[in-house]
Amino acid sequence: MNVLHRGWVMWDALLALCVLGVGLWGAFRSATQALQEQRESSAWAQAVHLSDDLIARMAINREGLSAYQLALGETPASLDCSSTACTATQWAQADVARWKRRVQSELPQGDAQVLPASSDPMQRLVWLTWTAPTASAWIPAPTQVQVPACATGQRCHALWVLP
Repeated sequence: MNVLHRGWVMWDALLALCVLGVGLWGAFRSATQALQEQRESSAWAQAVHLSDDLIARMAINREGLSAYQLALGETPASLDCSSTACTATQWAQADVARWKRRVQSELPQGDAQVLPASSDPMQRLVWLTWTAPTASAWIPAPTQVQVPACATGQRCHALWVLP
């Protein structure tokens, strides 16, 4: 065997292992990114579902619409309107308390607020926020002065409604 050809099989095997390693790394990275995107899209879908749920509750209880208000970080008191008679305002407070518990349990570090519009007392801003590791800061457009800015590392879903 020629001295110049010795060791080429070893280099070929090493090169093949490097190519295989890069390919496996790429496949692992793609799978990790797909899982992260799936989790984020699931949270978005859940936020839309939660906001639709509250909007439907507001539309049913238009008489108690003024009581559909909630601040970020607020934990409203629970009312049991299923076993006792409640006014429209109390139903609204029970709806908000139940809905806020769902937001906290179904979104990662979820929080929400419901604010009335300054221009129309019947209009509401339903605003949900949750933790997302890939989220960047979101600054609302200048015409949306009542919509709070979304913090870095958070995702926000803001929806103006007129139930």
